[in-house]
Amino acid sequence: MKIHSKFRTLYLIRINILFFIFDFFCLSNFFNSFRTENYKVILGSILFLALSIFFHILKLRTVNEIIVLEDGLQKTTLVSGKVEFITFSSIVNIQTERVQGSYSDGGQITTGYFESTILLENGKELFINPDYDNHLEIVVAVRNKI
Repeated sequence: MKIHSKFRTLYLIRINILFFIFDFFCLSNFFNSFRTENYKVILGSILFLALSIFFHILKLRTVNEIIVLEDGLQKTTLVSGKVEFITFSSIVNIQTERVQGSYSDGGQITTGYFESTILLENGKELFINPDYDNHLEIVVAVRNKI
């Protein structure tokens, strides 16, 4: 039995859209500043673009693909492709918490969702992202194996 994590369609777009908008704004200011020869704007645009790219890479490093195998979990980092294998015997516990929904003056906006965290023997935690389409299927499969 192999269960692959499946990202929701808009998950990667949601992560990337703000970075792309900010990067476009920085590049626009960068190229417009050559007309006025304002070097402070040029340096500021380069600095903010570099910071944006840095934080974008940090954010993308947290995106993982999880595969439930017969003898453990295989975690693959999406950006670097680094593969880490976690045996079921090294899993101490699975914590599932309910995140309350959002409310406004008009009433409840969302009903909330569940977040699951796998606690490992070495003190590390593996966060099962609720943005996977099959989030609950992965948690149930891991619980059945430990």
